[in-house]
Formats: sequence, C-alpha cells, structure tokens
Amino acid sequence: MALEIEIKVKVPSLDPIREKLLKNGAKLIADQDEHDLYYNAPHRDFAVTDEALRIRYLTNQTCGKAMPPNVTYKGPKVGREGFKSREELIVDLSSAEEYCTILERLGFRLTAEVVKHREIYQCEGAIVTLDELPGVGTFSEIEASFDLSEDEAIAVINKTAELAGIVGERLTKSYLEILLDSRKT
Repeated sequence: MALEIEIKVKVPSLDPIREKLLKNGAKLIADQDEHDLYYNAPHRDFAVTDEALRIRYLTNQTCGKAMPPNVTYKGPKVGREGFKSREELIVDLSSAEEYCTILERLGFRLTAEVVKHREIYQCEGAIVTLDELPGVGTFSEIEASFDLSEDEAIAVINKTAELAGIVGERLTKSYLEILLDSRKT
C-alpha cells in the first residue's frame, strides 16, 4: 500500500517559492495543466467516506516526460495534524474518455472537474508543486517519497518547507473539497 504524505498551503504568490527552490538546487521536472475528473460511486457517497476516485489527464505540457491519463483511488485521510496522509493507488489508462464512459455506465456520477496549472520540482527527498487554480487561488504542496517512514516523511516535508519558504496554515482538504467550498460562498 502506498501512503501519500503531504502538506498543502495556500500562498499569496508562487514567485518567491519558485525563486527559493531554484536557488537551492531544485529541478523543474514538469510544467503542465492538469484536468482532474472526480466521480462518486452509486453505492456509497465518497464525501461521507472521505474517499476519492479521480481521472487525471494532462494538457499543455511544456516540460517533463509525457504521462498517460490515470485513475487514482484515494482512501480516507489518516495521520498527524497538519499533514494529509492517505492511501493512494494509481493505474495508468490508455483512454481517459473510455474509462469515464465505463464509470458512467456503471452508475458513477461526475462530481466536479478541477483544472490547475502545475509546476513540479524535485527536491532532496520530496516533490514540491506550485499550483494555480483559476478562481480559487495559488497553492504549494510538498509530498515526501513513498518509501520513507511517516517520521522520515514529516522531517523531509518540514525541512523542504523551510528551504522553500512555504509558510502558512497547512490545509488537509483536497483541491476538490477546496473547489466545492469556494462554490458555496
């Protein structure tokens, strides 16, 4: 089981973080637009069970290796305060469109689409993303390598946040939850 351990912070600007990352040797490994389609199951409500089923495909990729569309299952959040930890299972797809059709024929319903521009940086032991969600805001995430223990991952995340100047309230909500909350106001 792969356990995703990360933090997410809403930031006023991505520029200072980008500058600190590059100054400290981080390498830009991808620059892309991500389209995430979230589905809800006919037999249970993922908003209640704190699960997610996402189809992701990329467009406008200006750097990084081409990635196929994928389906991701995310289990309920677990872990320590201020850190978002959850089981994450990812399977590559040959066609996002056909997989979405299969889900819909099985009774799954499209809940929302989250579109973001994402820059991905490789740092020592962590991945840092700089994300722009139109109409919602700018965010940075730090995700530790899957092969680290929880304590090691938290240490790497905290060190990387300090190095990159990523400060502020650590959010445990997903982008889907943040988007849906923004529509309520």
